[in-house]
Amino acid sequence: MAHGRPVPSLVAENIASGYGSGLVVRGVSLQAGPGEIVTIVGPNGSGKSTLLRTIAGLVPTAEGRILHNGADASRRSAEHRARAGMAYVPQEREVFASLTVRENLMMGGFGLSRKQLAAALERVYSTYSILGRLEKMYAGRLSGGERKTVAMARVMMASPDVVLLDEPTANLAPIPTAKLLQEDVPALASSGVAVLLVEQRAIQAITVSGWVYVLVAGKVEVEGSPEQIGDRRDVGAMFLGRGNPPTTVVPPVGATSE
Repeated sequence: MAHGRPVPSLVAENIASGYGSGLVVRGVSLQAGPGEIVTIVGPNGSGKSTLLRTIAGLVPTAEGRILHNGADASRRSAEHRARAGMAYVPQEREVFASLTVRENLMMGGFGLSRKQLAAALERVYSTYSILGRLEKMYAGRLSGGERKTVAMARVMMASPDVVLLDEPTANLAPIPTAKLLQEDVPALASSGVAVLLVEQRAIQAITVSGWVYVLVAGKVEVEGSPEQIGDRRDVGAMFLGRGNPPTTVVPPVGATSE
């Protein structure tokens, strides 16, 4: 445990991955532990979503390894990782539009006994109070922010210990964005889950994070606590693609993700 961080349940060691023969992510190492929000930020096209998809098992690992609770998951399928407690929420198509909210949640609890399913529903309704009002609505009729809440609640039905969130605020208006980052994501972490978040709204995401990795051109350029990142003066230059002076960052302004 470094810098007061929890013992990690997810560790990526020197990960390289990409599509075909081209590498997008090169030598990335990171970790996330129970109750921790770990955010990956960086300029557009830096490999953030590719890295998350690699950890989820949707993009092959070319080099390095991924440890989930100490076990090497690097060559495991995405389904195996999910069954082992690693949940992935994609940027798009995050809910079953033709099903009601309650049916979406029950899909997340597929395989649970009746008793376990009832307990899981009670847990997510308690965590996300809005679900009670929405449970009979079809997910396709929900607002973007509501769909994201349903998506996070659905993955929580299976009691994962690691949740990977890929740009959850994409295409959301400011109010649902604030709710998601300030309420919904912290609610995940407060339940004891390790949250690995890729986010385009860098400043807002950093303020709720326990640890931050700044990814530039497929590599971790800077990592640290929100305070450490905020004390630097070169992060803005990294986001704008103007190089990276060795030490000193103002918080990045207007940054977008890939």
